[in-house]
Amino acid sequence: MTDNPRMLRVVRAVLASVIFAVCFTTVPAAQTNLTGEWAMEFTTPRGHAEYTLYLTQEGPRLTGHLTSEYGETPVKGTIDGDAVKLAWSISEGGKSLDLTVTATAKADSMSGTIRLGSVGEGPFTAERTSSH
Repeated sequence: MTDNPRMLRVVRAVLASVIFAVCFTTVPAAQTNLTGEWAMEFTTPRGHAEYTLYLTQEGPRLTGHLTSEYGETPVKGTIDGDAVKLAWSISEGGKSLDLTVTATAKADSMSGTIRLGSVGEGPFTAERTSSH
């Protein structure tokens, strides 16, 4: 190494900085991948509903569809960290009604709130049933 005390202090300071950075730098948690099949249920002022939700995640973008005994409906959404937003529309009495979900994803589950147009909102949950 060196016999220069000043240079030795600089080397020690640099090493201490590197060790500190390695030990205390937080690595962002891996974002949950929502691709797969989900058993979804929610309650709105219009009642309780259950659907099977199929999602494909590409980066922050979510696409897919949900199915029930009434047919299939396309779904779009986003994920940012564990914050999930989903949206789709249904036809009710010849009019389009927009549904939006704001939820938190944790491993194989999501929970949050669903808003049924201007009708009102209620609790939303989904559990993963399989993945692609």
